[in-house]
Amino acid sequence: MTSLPLFPLNMVLLPYELLPLHIFEPRYKKMVRDHIEEDKPFGIILNEDNVVCTKGCRVKVQKVYKKYSNGEYDILVRGVEQFKVIKTRMEGETVIGEIDYLPLNIDSDERLRKKIQELYLQVLIKVGISNSLEMHMGKKISYEFLQGFELPLNMKKKLILMNSENKRLSLIKDVFVNNYREKSAFFSNQQKFPVYYTQLWGGSMK
Repeated sequence: MTSLPLFPLNMVLLPYELLPLHIFEPRYKKMVRDHIEEDKPFGIILNEDNVVCTKGCRVKVQKVYKKYSNGEYDILVRGVEQFKVIKTRMEGETVIGEIDYLPLNIDSDERLRKKIQELYLQVLIKVGISNSLEMHMGKKISYEFLQGFELPLNMKKKLILMNSENKRLSLIKDVFVNNYREKSAFFSNQQKFPVYYTQLWGGSMK
């Protein structure tokens, strides 16, 4: 168990996911500054009706777009590692979680994962991403297959609360089969952060 400063938001951030943030509250300005300058970790966690979720995601600041004279930031963060909250406490105005980090790929079924890989590539081709498909073949963890996809809050919450990698892969299989066949399924942030999405997809979408 380890202590981790938490950034409660009305959203779920998944491992490997990119998220733009404007940081303006003093407690979160300090949290981000400590991470950038001293590599101190922090996590983003869903806050619903002033109750934090039992699971969240440690993040890394991928890019600082702007640091304002008043200490505010425009940043891009990436989900790195999921965790389970054992208990929380307040340290001033900051929520501190006593957490355990959770492994991502502990019970993956090989046949199911290969089926997801096949569907994933079909979806990429369907929406016009045909460059460097080989770079996507090495993806093995459930969350990796969701990079760049728009998911509703309830589905993201369901995914992060699942304890089984196979259950996550099964849900993702259903998502690919039933929902994600159009370009509109991808983040509009692709236009705002083209460098990172070019790296992610190995080229721009057509």
